[in-house]
Amino acid sequence: MPETSTMQTLTEVRGDLVLAALCVGQFRAPCQIDSDRLLVQADEALGQALHALGLELRVTTEPFTPAPLFAPEQTILGQVAHGSAARRAAVHVHGSHDHDADAPEEPTGRGSNA
Repeated sequence: MPETSTMQTLTEVRGDLVLAALCVGQFRAPCQIDSDRLLVQADEALGQALHALGLELRVTTEPFTPAPLFAPEQTILGQVAHGSAARRAAVHVHGSHDHDADAPEEPTGRGSNA
């Protein structure tokens, strides 16, 4: 469970959150990800970049719990110890097979893409 946050002055970002997250990531700024907004510790340059992208910005003062990448080291280690930070990936390998067994074979040599 994340540590209790203190009140901080932050920038609330609304709009295209994928675009906003990409921009915030380029600046390596601490960011809290909510379902309908991002909260960031924005400096002047990041604020200008977000504004230039047409995103809605508002200054707010509230508790801040940044995403784990930017969380304090103790928080990350605690999550790993309790297994809550584990990520799983499933890989499905699908071999080729013949969908049209009666279809004529295509040439295998180099050819035109036309």
